Amino acid sequence: MTRSDISQEKSSPDAIVIGAMRSGTTALYRAFLKSVMVAVPECKETDFYLSQSNYSRGTNWYRRQFRNSTLPWIDFCPNYTKRDVFPCAAARIFENAPNAKLIFIARDPVARAESQYKHTYMHSGSMPAPSEVFDTSEGEHILMVSKYAYQLEPYYEYWSKDDILVVDFDNLLNQPSAVMERIGQHIGLSPSAIDSLGSLPIANTGEDLRKMPRWWGQMRDTSIGRYVRAHSPRVLIDSMRSAVKADKAIPVPEFDDRLRSVLAKKLKSDAVRFRELTGKTFRGWSV
Repeated sequence: MTRSDISQEKSSPDAIVIGAMRSGTTALYRAFLKSVMVAVPECKETDFYLSQSNYSRGTNWYRRQFRNSTLPWIDFCPNYTKRDVFPCAAARIFENAPNAKLIFIARDPVARAESQYKHTYMHSGSMPAPSEVFDTSEGEHILMVSKYAYQLEPYYEYWSKDDILVVDFDNLLNQPSAVMERIGQHIGLSPSAIDSLGSLPIANTGEDLRKMPRWWGQMRDTSIGRYVRAHSPRVLIDSMRSAVKADKAIPVPEFDDRLRSVLAKKLKSDAVRFRELTGKTFRGWSV
């Protein structure tokens, strides 16, 4: 894929990292952000295809998120695999970007659910205890996001299996260079563009998030927070994060083995279906 192959009037991404939440998408975004041979949005999650109100901003707005670049566009939005909340995302993406390559990072579903609980707890402060949360609507949503087969089924209706690259989170952590190369090949990047991606940075870890004040996470989801993220250079946002970060992590409730076993039972049938869909074993998973 070269500059000459890409029209300056393009209106759709060449690839989208569609999830899963809390599975390394931020680290992957930062790796692509460093490259001078691809274009990513200044704000990691444009949410363009998430709802009709976002989609109605139009292709000119979306093009500006990539600075009207003629480079390959790589979008990132884990919200696209929150089907229980945003059921039309896959159809909307296919309507505008049917040729986009998709990337999905699959983490142990139980570990991912635990990580999302802690992430939400840090942002809200009003979450029920881990032993109680999965009887609530918030807990049900966390479980649904960990049901990968359920989340990806609409995408498999529109895209072929060859167009959806499913990455094992464990491989991303343990073999980052090989996985980055595979992602670059899937997207269609040139060897030099793949080399420009560099190493996979450590980003947005649970420990890192627990050092941020609660108001920081709450501000992200306000209109002001979304505006700042969409219009501020990434280096400025990172500087602001560093300025308000505490030295010690705020404690959060921990999951015990009994609860993890309960979650594994709730997620088992979907995990079986997901292995059937992808043909992957995910041997390191607890379910």
